[in-house]
Amino acid sequence: MKALRWYAKRDLRYVDVPEPFPGPGQVKARISLAGICGTDLREYTDGPRVIAIDKVPLTIGHEFAGRVVDVGEGVSDLKAGDRVTGLCYWVCGQCYFCKKAMYNLCTSKGLIGASADGCMAEYLVAPRFTFQKLPDSVSDEIGAMVEPLSVGLRSVHQGNVRLGDTVVIVGDGPIGLCALLAARAAGASEVYVVSKHKNRGAVASTMGATAVINVNNGDPVKSIKDLTGGLGADISIDCVGNLETPQLSVDIARRGGTTVIVGASYNPATFYFRSLMSNEKTVVGSTTYFREPGMAVALLADNRIDLSRLITSKVPLKDAVEKGFKKLLDDKEDNLKILLQIS
Repeated sequence: MKALRWYAKRDLRYVDVPEPFPGPGQVKARISLAGICGTDLREYTDGPRVIAIDKVPLTIGHEFAGRVVDVGEGVSDLKAGDRVTGLCYWVCGQCYFCKKAMYNLCTSKGLIGASADGCMAEYLVAPRFTFQKLPDSVSDEIGAMVEPLSVGLRSVHQGNVRLGDTVVIVGDGPIGLCALLAARAAGASEVYVVSKHKNRGAVASTMGATAVINVNNGDPVKSIKDLTGGLGADISIDCVGNLETPQLSVDIARRGGTTVIVGASYNPATFYFRSLMSNEKTVVGSTTYFREPGMAVALLADNRIDLSRLITSKVPLKDAVEKGFKKLLDDKEDNLKILLQIS
């Protein structure tokens, strides 16, 4: 079968690999579409970051939609023909965190497309835990984006966003825009987006942002305070992950407010802790998800969330590097989510 394999930094290859078969507790799916994630882009430009070097060469990717073609021994709740999307990880089921159903904190968590072959291939074999069933009312295009939507939903849950809250999303990429939609679905009355790219900011406006603040047009902290009567946000959500945005996100939150960190740099950053302590602000992390994929599917099936504006284009898997990865890296103004057509 054909697959997109990571060999080294800036070295992705469209190659033939043996077709996999499911073992006990595993599911085999034929992949229809796979999304290019920010993690995939970082692995391409700067990896290995999360890729296990002893697994290289490795098929990358963890956002997908497809159809089950076979199941291994012990799998009884999925069958050939079922449409599926998936989580980016699987768990041990035995550690302290798994026993408390805190699956995203599993100490032995495996990562699709990082510690085992991912979904940018004709077939994916992974543990049953990884797969989420898709109803007929959710298309493959939308189903392939359940994973990033789940990240956005998790950030809103971690921030405890409630009816009437004012939320600020820092970041205009797919995760930031998914967090925008999640905050709206949670009942936030005002959702502002701090954006770096004019065209992405325009998309945010069409997706329900109360206002978009471009960082190139002045101090976003002052802008948010002006828009909120001097208070700031009840909850700010950092979906960028560079060295400056955690401090910015905390400064945007009101006194006693909460900042959720979704994006995080791989490098240490400085932080002015007095801005936290003297204003009794709370900072909380948000990593992947566990119950959110089921919620994401339900919201999409009921048309309570529309992800269609996030899709920039679909390109064949064989053209993934030139028309997918490089396009996303070179033209962030006009590209959000590029889906790879596999079957």
